[in-house]
Amino acid sequence: MAQQQYTLFKKFIGYGHYKLIIVDKEGTRMEAVTGDMDLISRLSSELEEEREKATKEAINYVLQES
Repeated sequence: MAQQQYTLFKKFIGYGHYKLIIVDKEGTRMEAVTGDMDLISRLSSELEEEREKATKEAINYVLQES
């Protein structure tokens, strides 16, 4: 079974919290709110490997919370 592909977006909502949004290729959207600033900063890392790992972690977080 192939793994589902998601696109990740993040949106600042205030007080150190971000809304993580994932969208699959069919347009299905899922959201979760996080205050994990370490994860948010790793999503913007200059190191591609770190960004990729953080993206996978963020997607898994949204899937668990949704």
